[in-house]
Amino acid sequence: MLESDPVFKKLPPARQAELKDRLRKFNSLPPEQRERALRQMKMMASLTPEQRKQLKEAHQELQGLPENRRLMVHKALRSLTQMSPEERQQTMQSERFRSTFSDKEQGILKQLSEISPAVEPSEKSGQETPK
Repeated sequence: MLESDPVFKKLPPARQAELKDRLRKFNSLPPEQRERALRQMKMMASLTPEQRKQLKEAHQELQGLPENRRLMVHKALRSLTQMSPEERQQTMQSERFRSTFSDKEQGILKQLSEISPAVEPSEKSGQETPK
């Protein structure tokens, strides 16, 4: 399909090769990773330019953390994005959360959890959200 796309044909050969390579890698992913990548692409496409900027800045700050802290923040983010906005706010205001994460880490988590869409209960491995 790429070969017949007029926009693709106008790209420099190096860019065409790069895009073909990326498509080949994407197509070789296991189905669940491909689906996750597609969901992320759709989410990114739905963001405003300001949200994209905030996301980029938060990810840059995240990359500046030591690996063990980065892993903790990722784990907390996964948990937070599966909560309702009310549950997320309650969790982030809890003493446990505030004593576990530095001010910088809390800021990263706040930014990323506000941008990341909440996961629907049907996407949580078939589990319903506890009330």
